[in-house]
Amino acid sequence: MDYKQIIERLSLIRTRKNLSSRELGRMIGNSDTYFYKVEDGSIILNLPKLLEILEALEISTEEFFYDDFENYKKDKEILSITKSLSKEELEALVVLLKRKK
Repeated sequence: MDYKQIIERLSLIRTRKNLSSRELGRMIGNSDTYFYKVEDGSIILNLPKLLEILEALEISTEEFFYDDFENYKKDKEILSITKSLSKEELEALVVLLKRKK
């Protein structure tokens, strides 16, 4: 993920949480225009500020950087379920999934 993609993902999350750039800037203790300037490229985020923004948006770094961002929660749930299966149940699931290909 490059810097442009990071900013795009932050903007997507901000929008989905119905936050304006102004509101997010205020949430992290910056000026009303801070996050707008981040989005337009006038300000370059450093790692501590990115982590602060993620915390304000209530999203983990794992979820934020997950390749398939849209399916993170679903994938996490599937992984949790498969971890609880016995060896035999897991093998049966693999056989079933292979048949679905």
